[in-house]
Amino acid sequence: MGIAQTTAVSTPAAVADVPAHAHGFDYADQKAWRIESGESQSPIAIVTKDLKLAERTADENDAIKLHIASGSADVIDNGHTIQVIPKNSTATIRGRHFTLQQAHWHAPAEHTVDGKRYPLEGHFVFKAEDGRLAVIAVFYEEGAENAQFDAIANAAQRDKTVPLANFTAESLLPRSTSTYYHYDGSLTTPPLTENVEWYILAKPAQLSAKDIADFTKSYAHNARDQQPLNERPVLKYQDVK
Repeated sequence: MGIAQTTAVSTPAAVADVPAHAHGFDYADQKAWRIESGESQSPIAIVTKDLKLAERTADENDAIKLHIASGSADVIDNGHTIQVIPKNSTATIRGRHFTLQQAHWHAPAEHTVDGKRYPLEGHFVFKAEDGRLAVIAVFYEEGAENAQFDAIANAAQRDKTVPLANFTAESLLPRSTSTYYHYDGSLTTPPLTENVEWYILAKPAQLSAKDIADFTKSYAHNARDQQPLNERPVLKYQDVK
């Protein structure tokens, strides 16, 4: 997960990975990346037979609810990915309020499920009032055209913040967010900060073959290598419907 500063949005130091114009790390030389701690890093390989099914109780809110406000956003190609900084989108994740800081994409997907690797993975980066970071990760498979993703890709320019008149985060997510995998990890780009909550949606969204091909022309491999689980629990929250 890469989080870059732009001239249009003030990004807290705990969230910012690198300035958008200072391409300070190389996906081809990940061994050179400095890890601050290293025991709870992301991404990981998800193995469903090893997952623990989360116990759900009537008085516990396990839902992921997005409060979508259609509005404007800023788009930038920061040299590591295409990034969108929305003006107004929030979420309630397991009963807690978060604000969407930005969204960006990796090719191929950074996480795998039982060895399956999707062509693209989106990271929707949220921040709570206490500074806690949470990432909703979305897998993308080849399918229908996505007009919102197409508009973002067309607007993006290298190292330049470009306004996007209309942005709705919901258009980039699958219809159902009820089933997801959860673990505690890190950012996936330097400084690789830990204590990041990950919520990986089990159901993929769709992008057209052209959407995927156009993104990978610029970013054929902007994915971090998978990291050891180190006995961390990975929970599955199952759709009970």
